[in-house]
Amino acid sequence: MRASPRLLVLGTALAALLTAGSTPVVAAASAPSRAVTAPSGTVPAATGDPVRVTGRLTSLVTDAFRSGRSTTTVGVVPDGQPAGFVRVEGLPGAAEHPLLGARVTATGRRTVTGGIRVAASGIARASGTGSTPSLAPVTAAATTGPRTYRILAVSVRFADDPTNAPAAPSTVAAGLFSGPTSVRAYYQDVSDGLWTLTGRAVGPYTVSRSNPSACDFQQWANSARTAARAAGIDLSAYTNVMVVLPRQTSCGWDGLAEVPGTLSWINERTPSLLVTAHELGHNFGEHHASGYRCTVAGVRVMLSTAANCPDPTGTSLEYADPFSVMGNVAARLHHAEARVHYDLVPPTTVEAGQAETVRLAPADSGSGIRVLRLTRPDGTWLAAEYRRPTGAFDTFAASDPVVNGVTFRIDRGVGLQTWLLDAKPSTASFLDAPVLPGGSVTDPLTQARVDVVSVSPTGAILRVSSPTAPTGLAVFASGSTVIAHWGAPTGVSGVVGYDVALDGRTQRTTSPSWSGPAARGWHTLTVRAVGGTGTVYPPATARVLVTGTR
Repeated sequence: MRASPRLLVLGTALAALLTAGSTPVVAAASAPSRAVTAPSGTVPAATGDPVRVTGRLTSLVTDAFRSGRSTTTVGVVPDGQPAGFVRVEGLPGAAEHPLLGARVTATGRRTVTGGIRVAASGIARASGTGSTPSLAPVTAAATTGPRTYRILAVSVRFADDPTNAPAAPSTVAAGLFSGPTSVRAYYQDVSDGLWTLTGRAVGPYTVSRSNPSACDFQQWANSARTAARAAGIDLSAYTNVMVVLPRQTSCGWDGLAEVPGTLSWINERTPSLLVTAHELGHNFGEHHASGYRCTVAGVRVMLSTAANCPDPTGTSLEYADPFSVMGNVAARLHHAEARVHYDLVPPTTVEAGQAETVRLAPADSGSGIRVLRLTRPDGTWLAAEYRRPTGAFDTFAASDPVVNGVTFRIDRGVGLQTWLLDAKPSTASFLDAPVLPGGSVTDPLTQARVDVVSVSPTGAILRVSSPTAPTGLAVFASGSTVIAHWGAPTGVSGVVGYDVALDGRTQRTTSPSWSGPAARGWHTLTVRAVGGTGTVYPPATARVLVTGTR
C-alpha cells in the first residue's frame, strides 16, 4: 500500500483559501449559507442534506515557492461548470484517490463549508464523458502520439486596485509561446517534439471582487472567463485557461492548479518559466518532485522501510528535487519518471529480485532505455535515470553530480509525488543526491541492489542484483550453441536446481551451467533458482548474439 498523503499547510487553512465565489458550485469555507448545486438533479437545501455531484475528480494544489509549502485539496468539477469546484471531505487518502482525473459521481451530505462529505464508497466512476462546453478537447492522435494544448492566459486587474496590473499580454505571451526558453519550447523538449503548446494572452481585464482581503481565486477565475467572453474570446477554442494575477499577498502562494485539469492561476506580475511550466505540469497530471529524508537510529540513510520512515518528505521537502521543474529550484526538464506518467517514455521494468545488467540512455536522448524501474511490493517502483547537459533547460555544469552519476527516486505512480533519494544523506543539499560510479543503492523491501558500474556521455551501466537471483551470469555463443554459467544465489537456502529459459523455452538443470542450440540472431536467456519447496525465484537475465548457423 502506498504511503498516506500529507496536506502541507501554508499557515492559512485551505478552507480559508476556498472562499465563496460567484459560481454556485464551490467549496466555500466562509459562506455556509451558499447552496451547492448538484448537476445530477439532487439539490440540497441545508447543511447535512443529501447531495450528489457528477463531474471530474481533481485536486487543487497550491504552490508557495518562496516558503516551500503546498496544500492539496480534492474536489469535483461539476459537469458543465469547468470553473466550479465542490470540495470532497471525509475520505481518507483522498489526495491519492485512484479515480483522480476520471468522471465520477460523489454521493454524500452537504458540509458547512459548502462541500460534500462522503463515505469510502461515496466516489464511483460515472459513465459517459460529461459536459464541459466552454473548453476544447486536447488534440491527440493517440495516448502516446502528438498532442496539442491551446492555452488562454487571461490577465486581470481589480477595480478596487486599478493601478496594480500584471505584465502586458505581449510579455505574458512571449514567455509562454515565443523563443528558445518559452514554456512552449520547454514542453517541445520534454516531449521529444510530440507536444505543441499554442495560444494567446489577453487582458488585463478589470473585474470586481467581493472581498479584497480574501484569496477568492474561484471567483477571480469566473470573472476572468466572463470578461474574456465579453471581449469576444471564444473559450471553446482553448484546452486550458491560465488566470494571471497581479501579486496578491492574501493568497500566500505563487501558483495554483488542478491536478489533472484545465485551470491554473499565476500569482506573479510577470509570470516566470518555473511557475508557468510547473502549473501546466500539474494540469497535465504530474505532482511534485519531492525529496526523501530518513533517519534510523540517529543516522540519516538513503532509503528505509515505511515502518522506520512513514513520512519521508516531511513538511520541508515537498519541492526538494532540484532536477525537475516540479521542484522549485529551476526550470529543469521533467525527470524521466514524469515522462513515463505523461506516456512520453516507455519504462523498462525489472521484476523484484531479478538480476540484470542494463545500459541506461540519457533521459533526453530520444531513444534507448531512459527509465529503469524495479518493482516493489507496496505498488511503487525504485526508478533510475541518467541526465546529461542538454538544450536550453538542462544546462548542468560538466562537474555536477547529476551528469556524473545516476539519479534514483521512488516512483509512486501518476498524480503522486516522486521522492528523490540522496546518495549523500549526511549533507543538507540534494544537489549531490545522484549515485556516482562505484556506488549502489539497496532496496530494503526487496533486497535488490543496483550498482552504478560506469557512466559516459552515451549512457550509464547499471548492474541489478539480488540475493534471490543467480549471481555472475555469463552467457556467450560458440557457433550455433549458447553456453551459460552462473553462481548460486546467496539468499536462497536449499537450491535443488535451476530453470533455464532461452526465448521462453524452459529446461531444468541441477548444474550451475547450461548449453543449447539457437538460431542466428539475438536471444534472451534467463536463469531462476528453484528451492527445496518448489519455489521458483526471480531470474538473472542476459542477452546473447548467435552468429553461427543451424
